[in-house]
Amino acid sequence: MESKALKVGWIVMLAMAVYGLVIALLWVFGTKAVFAPAFTTFTEQSWSDFVAASPKAAHLQLMTSRLVAAMAVAVCIIGIFMVLNSYRKGEKWSWYAFLIPGVIVWGSNLAYDITIASASGLVLMTIGLILLVIGLVVPARTILGGEAAKK
Repeated sequence: MESKALKVGWIVMLAMAVYGLVIALLWVFGTKAVFAPAFTTFTEQSWSDFVAASPKAAHLQLMTSRLVAAMAVAVCIIGIFMVLNSYRKGEKWSWYAFLIPGVIVWGSNLAYDITIASASGLVLMTIGLILLVIGLVVPARTILGGEAAKK
């Protein structure tokens, strides 16, 4: 029988991974819609003006953004499988596997959105970071204390 803390933790962590997957898929399939407002906010130049002036550079930027989003999709799918197969069991390595990359991914995206002054991105990344922290903190004593391994 799993502890209540572990159950809450893995459910929140699963919600975080699925949330990240939804954001990544929106980014893959709506790259221009996601990227253009951030571009305009940061550069104070309209996306359409940039495309007209530098079509190849604009195309490269969209391809690069789509590539990063595709990698995010892969990371989120791996995260979902990790939650369902290891984190749910309270395996210590999976706690660290979410802690380190999770802070890097959500934290760097949060820093990016602060840098480019993207209010919507800031909200989305803050929600992801909060889910990560809750998913790590709630079951930490159970996972790191070894209670999950004993059961």
